[in-house]
Amino acid sequence: MTLKQFKIIKIITIIALSITFSQSIINKNYIIPLMALTLSVIFLYFIRQRVKEITADERDYRIGGKAALIAMQVFSWIAVIIMFIFYSMKDVNPIYQAIALTLSYSVCFLLLFYSLVFKYYYKR
Repeated sequence: MTLKQFKIIKIITIIALSITFSQSIINKNYIIPLMALTLSVIFLYFIRQRVKEITADERDYRIGGKAALIAMQVFSWIAVIIMFIFYSMKDVNPIYQAIALTLSYSVCFLLLFYSLVFKYYYKR
């Protein structure tokens, strides 16, 4: 299988998955999207094994790492700013405090998880 054929199959799978997700959410059935997502990941994994061409090289991984780091930093800063805005408005609506705390814990978990994964790969 060529890389172009794999990309076409991947796009078709994504389209079918998004149709499945939207229809399932409209019908309030939340089990089908999880099953469809799992099946599509397994399907694409096995299809990717059949590709004879190189799908990624070191440059792609380096660019992906830089992009992920910048995206994570920008997300963290924006989430912290939004968290402070929600926390300052907790007197208007008490639910804003819960939203602010959820955002702050999410950002802390993301940064902690990134640090652990980075340390693991650095030692390896």
